[in-house]
Amino acid sequence: MPEEFMFSRNISSYGYRVLDRQDAKTSYGVVWLHAEVCQWVAEYPGNRPGSGGGIPGFASREWAARFLYRYRKPQPSGRT
Repeated sequence: MPEEFMFSRNISSYGYRVLDRQDAKTSYGVVWLHAEVCQWVAEYPGNRPGSGGGIPGFASREWAARFLYRYRKPQPSGRT
């Protein structure tokens, strides 16, 4: 099954942006390689790569991107 996302070099920081294949304006986040532990880290949109807010432990950038695509960051409902 073809993936619904594509990679784009993240020019504002390091890593790769995970973009929707149909609409490149839609970003699922950024994946980057943590050099010290040799594992890929998934960062949701809005988090700065390397700031400590990512989800580490992926064996490849593809698996990290699949995680971001599959488990999109939940949006607040506005209820209190």
